[in-house]
Amino acid sequence: MNLNKIKSILPDFQMSHFNMFDTIIFLKWETTLDNNSWEEHTNLILGMTSPDNYKIFIEFVDVNSWRFHGSGKISGFYIKDMTVRGYENNSKYEVGDYEENEIDFYCSDVIIKSFERQ
Repeated sequence: MNLNKIKSILPDFQMSHFNMFDTIIFLKWETTLDNNSWEEHTNLILGMTSPDNYKIFIEFVDVNSWRFHGSGKISGFYIKDMTVRGYENNSKYEVGDYEENEIDFYCSDVIIKSFERQ
């Protein structure tokens, strides 16, 4: 996961800082075809905002074990790197929210599409 788009605005940003996002404003679920392997992958694009007026769009690649329940208001958001625990390639990251259990899934890659202050 490349955090450069975020760090260009917030230089000290770390993965643990994703908890600043508390509202889901956009959710797009799409199936894509890998041009090399011809395998289908399910990707998720999430748009979120923070109380500090930051807005982010993130693409999660090859999503599995997807669960979403709720209105889009969450108590912080996390992305955990699971490779240190020996997880498989399609489960490199665990994604979810704190406390509410509104959203939870695994994915193989995380792409920051955009990040800005509103």
